[in-house]
Amino acid sequence: MRHLEPGVRRPRGFAAALALPVAAALTASLLVTAGPAQAKSTVVSEGSCKGSPSSTWKLKVAEESNGSLTVIAVVFSEDTDQWGWKLKHNDDVSAKGTVTARDADRSFRIVRSMLNFSGPDEVTFRAGNKDSDEVCRGDVTFFG
Repeated sequence: MRHLEPGVRRPRGFAAALALPVAAALTASLLVTAGPAQAKSTVVSEGSCKGSPSSTWKLKVAEESNGSLTVIAVVFSEDTDQWGWKLKHNDDVSAKGTVTARDADRSFRIVRSMLNFSGPDEVTFRAGNKDSDEVCRGDVTFFG
């Protein structure tokens, strides 16, 4: 800090004027720092399902602080039918199963953890209604 000559006074409010930018910088640095449970990067894709005018799907891939990927696939439907679903990671089946849409909004959600390979990760989701011709399919390429 520069010293002032004797008899020269700083303008009033000098400390307050200096404190505001310092406080703002500290607050901004706290907001930017990610907590341990927060995702580092996220990619989302969504669309409509074939064979139904009202069913939609959503696929979300997020990189977690530990380096793994969390994949969330959701289908919003207007029925309580049984659905077969499959998740692929770089063309290999990662998980599959059967689920019945039972929520109040007749949706279902699949959540899985995957390894984050070096280079791009291609995640594909497919769900087919076992009682109709509805098919929901989407993919996401994650560059993490």
